Amino acid sequence: MIAMLLGMAHIPATAKAELDNADIQISGTVVEAESGEPLGGVNVRVKDKVIGTSTNADGEFSLSASVDPPLVLVVSIIGFQTQEITIEKNSVSDLRIEMQEASVLGDEVVVSASRVKENRLEAPAAIEKIDAIGIQQSASPSFYESLANLKGVDFSTQSITFNSVNTRGFGANGNNRFVQLIDGIDNQAPGLNFPVGNVVGISDIDLESAELIPGVASALYGPNAINGILLLKSKSPFDYQGLTVNVTTGANHVDSQVEDPSIYQDYSLRYADVINDKLGYKLTFSYLRAQDFVAQDTRDRSSAAQGIVERGATSRNGNRVYDGVNVYGQPLLTVGGVADQVIANGGPQAAQLSAIRSLLPDGEAGAFTPTGFTESSFVDNTAKSLKLGGALHYRLTNDLELLGQFNYGKGSTVYTANDRFVLDDFSIWTAKTELTSKNFFVRAYMTREDAGNTYAANTMGSLINSETFIPAYVGAFANARTQGATVEQAHAQARVKGNQAQPKPGTPKFQNLFNQFRDTPISQGGAKFLDESGLIHAETQYNFADLIDPSKIEVIAGGNIRRYDLKSDGTLFALKDNGEEFNIDEFGAYLQLSKDILDEKLDLQGSIRYDKNEYFEGQLSPRISMVYTIAGNHNIRGSFQRGFRIPTTQTQFIDLDVVDRRLIGSNPKLRERYNFESNTVYSTESILAARNALDQGQSASAARGLLEPVQFEDLKTEKVSTYEVGYKSLIADRLLVDAYYYYSSYSDFIAEIDFTQAIPNGLRQDPGSFDPNSNSGQDAIINQTVPTQRYGYDVNADGTVESQGFAVEMEYALNGGYKIGGNVAYNDLISQEDLTQQGFRASYNTPEWRYNLKVENRKLTDNVGFNVVYRWQDAFLWESSYGSGIVDSYGTLDAQVSYTLSKYNTRIKLSGSNILNQKYTTSIGNPRIGAIYLLSFTFDQFLN
Repeated sequence: MIAMLLGMAHIPATAKAELDNADIQISGTVVEAESGEPLGGVNVRVKDKVIGTSTNADGEFSLSASVDPPLVLVVSIIGFQTQEITIEKNSVSDLRIEMQEASVLGDEVVVSASRVKENRLEAPAAIEKIDAIGIQQSASPSFYESLANLKGVDFSTQSITFNSVNTRGFGANGNNRFVQLIDGIDNQAPGLNFPVGNVVGISDIDLESAELIPGVASALYGPNAINGILLLKSKSPFDYQGLTVNVTTGANHVDSQVEDPSIYQDYSLRYADVINDKLGYKLTFSYLRAQDFVAQDTRDRSSAAQGIVERGATSRNGNRVYDGVNVYGQPLLTVGGVADQVIANGGPQAAQLSAIRSLLPDGEAGAFTPTGFTESSFVDNTAKSLKLGGALHYRLTNDLELLGQFNYGKGSTVYTANDRFVLDDFSIWTAKTELTSKNFFVRAYMTREDAGNTYAANTMGSLINSETFIPAYVGAFANARTQGATVEQAHAQARVKGNQAQPKPGTPKFQNLFNQFRDTPISQGGAKFLDESGLIHAETQYNFADLIDPSKIEVIAGGNIRRYDLKSDGTLFALKDNGEEFNIDEFGAYLQLSKDILDEKLDLQGSIRYDKNEYFEGQLSPRISMVYTIAGNHNIRGSFQRGFRIPTTQTQFIDLDVVDRRLIGSNPKLRERYNFESNTVYSTESILAARNALDQGQSASAARGLLEPVQFEDLKTEKVSTYEVGYKSLIADRLLVDAYYYYSSYSDFIAEIDFTQAIPNGLRQDPGSFDPNSNSGQDAIINQTVPTQRYGYDVNADGTVESQGFAVEMEYALNGGYKIGGNVAYNDLISQEDLTQQGFRASYNTPEWRYNLKVENRKLTDNVGFNVVYRWQDAFLWESSYGSGIVDSYGTLDAQVSYTLSKYNTRIKLSGSNILNQKYTTSIGNPRIGAIYLLSFTFDQFLN
């Protein structure tokens, strides 16, 4: 591949002619000011042009450009202060440039807040940034985990490679209120509508910077960025050249109780080069393999515990009904209900069961759950991540650069949603073309995912039990009853027979059934997903600086179009009546105006964006902000923003059986298909309340009075309005202070409800003569004498949902290169009771308090650097369809020490995350996280 690219160096004749006729010739050397040592890999470019080069290992550079003097050279490298040098002659040689180390806190350049370059201290929004040095110095296994050290950032860890980032409340394992972009590409899996962590994302050695904005960012970045946005920028081959290789190895599962200590392996490589200062290319590779952390929560989340795990048992302990959080294959059944299914299907036991049907109880007397399987007993928890990438950059002129980029990621991980989904050989590829200059860009990209061998663990366990445990259980129960056993005696004998019939994980019988269901799609009665959904996106932005004097007003405008191409063959998404897949089209456009007044002390900015999805009304997202600078570096800001979230592809069109219920999209076509309005449905909570009333001796009339029918309205987009004030300052060039307070008000808040429908004639059919509104019909539903089906369905909550919070960060630079700092964040859901009174789970899923403390010295000596970070968060209530319960508070300590071998361009780092091995869990259903101890070697051709 490299040889082919080198051969292409002779193709662009126009580029060669431009160099031969260059007007400017500049050469020189870049050195470190203090030591005089040459600096390799320094970027030397012409300001406001796409002309540039990099220094070689000896710090030397040579630049030719067909431009007229004077011009300004911009000389930059991470860790040093950027310099601008004016060149007024046609030929300059032996130019010596001395670079000073960057020591001023908060002096980073950011682009995320306004889509233009600006100083972080003066940005109109709260911005967190990690640069390349911060990535190198991180004690976390990868930069992605180190995001948890930023103020106000919450992390949900479902796997060693799958973390979900969130800010400002309403967190989720799959967070679709937070957007993640890699080089402008939406990193979501189109079938999920959220990024799969960094499983198929970007490698540390190719990441130049990460910028995170907490809160609403819809005015510039479109729908769904209502809790925040993360912008990841990879390294350009024009700016970062040469060979970089990283080898990281270590161990985890130290004293884990479910796994022996195991090896953690992570290998990555990046090579980039430039030909004739016109053609640049890069190739990237990374591979990770480790034994994942294991989910092992055995608390009961069954209906007997009302889904609230901390109130339930931690084992079956002789109970007929038990559903451990991470024990799979335990659907709630009744002996009578199973018998009815056998009788209706005409199975071999149909005649026998029909004859003794009166001995087989329904309701609480007949209720049981099969014996389940723990996650560690049958789920392969080997986490893998393979990432391949390549890019070609070509400078068409001094002002235009064309690039093509392709990235492929494939991995295996586990994800917690309505089930524990084993994403096995899951893959995503993206392909992008982009034309860019200093004032505009045009880009188009395509994303396609492949579920690979993904399956649902709970579904898998339930299917295996349906073939083995359940028939044996019901058969034994029936035999015991015919021989005069009481109901409880029959259940006890049935449990013994069921356990004997159930194959144990690891046995040939179990593996044969496992392979059978793993290879069978969910739509055909198996546990496998078939999802190859895609995303096509095109966007542009133009800065009018060349047309409108930016000293008077700065204007930028842009827009995009997008299509979701759903493709799951009926395993995840519903199909149209003609059997075809659904597509979803969107478009949007935005305008931003900025103006400095009062001698540039006050910066005013206004943005407006319009977005339209084909299934929802168009939405406007305005933003107004101001930044006032006092005494040079005290910056006070205030803003109002409005954003919205388009219901996800799954919220609109999902059609998925997750064992305990069926998830149905809220699109009106599906509501009609399942007859939710013609065959009245009742909230599951009200049905359980009615059954409990009967158990307590209340009358049938009183029980019927507790039933709550569900009324349906068309689903709307979720909106949020946020007011924010903030303060940033650098005091005496040593103390950085960054603080903000926000208040958010949500309307048409999207939440899931759970309801139950009587289906005497089978799923998706009209109820016929059955009347769910009559007394007899309601009695039949309460007493479970007709088949019923539970559903999960998203609706809009009434009224407004309010939240608020604040965060404060302080960092102090001591003598000798030491820095100490910390941050604290507070988040509060004001409307918790309002949501629960409407029958919704609030699902705020955010600790009230969290803080981080750090001490570091990137250059303790010429060769040694270190940092230590302590992170703590408060206990909080986690609510989800998987289960609800208290997540305990925890603290974790990360640390690293690095040693640089300058002679060999190599850095050695000894690091550990959660080094005290204080195991913790981030949400209900997720694994227990222990320590990871790592040793890494990084060779960088231009190591500085």
